Amino acid sequence: MPYQKATIADAESVLPDDARAKMFRLKDPLDTDEVALTLFTMEPNSEGMEHDHGDDGQEEVYYVVEGGVDVDFGDATVSLDEREAIRIDPEESRQIKNRDNYSELVLVGAPR
Repeated sequence: MPYQKATIADAESVLPDDARAKMFRLKDPLDTDEVALTLFTMEPNSEGMEHDHGDDGQEEVYYVVEGGVDVDFGDATVSLDEREAIRIDPEESRQIKNRDNYSELVLVGAPR
């Protein structure tokens, strides 16, 4: 089949039930080879995990669909509002920090 369709219902959140965020990875339901696609929802004042992708070389793009977040790079913080995006080098350590609102982001990473 030349295409694959999926919905959030096709994926379970990979975060613990007590987390104040949900992360739905769609790479498997979409059967992607080269790109990872994730929907990340965050409750007010929640934080994502600090991480980098130096080991796997995955470049990431974060796009804010709803709300607004701060991306902490340790020595700098970049604020993103609705309809804004940021591209992040694999080696750069980053952490998404939500503000006092509900936020929803689309995360795209490649190579998968």
